Amino acid sequence: MRPLLLLFLMSVCILSCKKKVEKVPAIDKREITVDTIYTQKKNLSDFHIFDLYSMENDGSYNTFISLSDIYNDSLAIPEDIIQNQKTRTFAELKHFELTGNYREKLLKGTSLSEIDTLFLYDYKNARLQKFPIRDLKSVANLNLYTSEGEEISDYDYMIGFELNQTESSQEKAMDKTNYSLAYFGKKNPFSGEKMVPIHWKKTTAEEYPLSLKNQKNLGDTYTAKFENFTYYLQDFTGEYGNSKRQLAVLKDRKIIYAKTFSLGEGADFSPLNFVNNNDYDDWQWTGRLFKDKPPVVFGFVSESFGCSSINFLDQSYPDFYIDCDNRH
Repeated sequence: MRPLLLLFLMSVCILSCKKKVEKVPAIDKREITVDTIYTQKKNLSDFHIFDLYSMENDGSYNTFISLSDIYNDSLAIPEDIIQNQKTRTFAELKHFELTGNYREKLLKGTSLSEIDTLFLYDYKNARLQKFPIRDLKSVANLNLYTSEGEEISDYDYMIGFELNQTESSQEKAMDKTNYSLAYFGKKNPFSGEKMVPIHWKKTTAEEYPLSLKNQKNLGDTYTAKFENFTYYLQDFTGEYGNSKRQLAVLKDRKIIYAKTFSLGEGADFSPLNFVNNNDYDDWQWTGRLFKDKPPVVFGFVSESFGCSSINFLDQSYPDFYIDCDNRH
């Protein structure tokens, strides 16, 4: 082969084998404005969204929603359960129904009534299920970290409602709880729209809309689109990998939302969809999850000792945490 032809072919191979970096239209950062026009954060203290559990009892699995994050009653468990625990089997202690006065206490302590409704929303498939509270069992479940033979206290119980449905395998039960959130009340708060996995693509730090001047330890930069929103994510590296991630969301060349994600004890950054060669590309989601509220993003941090947050793309909204009853 001729030397010049060989050199040409080698050059083409080198260029074509390099990992592609997504090119986006250049941004003149002087044209970017930051939306900070708000006086105080909206109050969402009475708005509760719950995580779901698949609980195994006697070889079958039930869908369970714990209300213990909002229900704090030292007399929520029948007194004889705790006092006579040594005379009971672990199966008897692990799971039991709360009836009569104990069900009434649960309803009163959570400001619910028998005519209220449990709304279960599968945000991946935009599927809503409704269950009247009067048709649900009120139950107590030992938390997942309590083992047989341990001394049990009232605090070790997760208290809430259980669907009157059982599954024979954990896999089938998980199909009901994956991608789902729960709400109790009179009106359905969910939008009925499908959420969308954020499709990240690698870009350059020069395209990041917030100033990175004098910033050190810059990592990779990513971008994504959803309708007329453009998302940017900037990594910052530390001794053990990424130390923080900064999200900026643009709409009409205005930064409508900015958030820095950092790691608490035991937490880790979730893999990024479509860039980390994952088996699953549905960690980060966006879309209109709730009626009459701004679009949201979530799925950036995998928590160990806390609950995950949902972030509204509106600076007037606070960080909103799911009630997950994390006993870890």
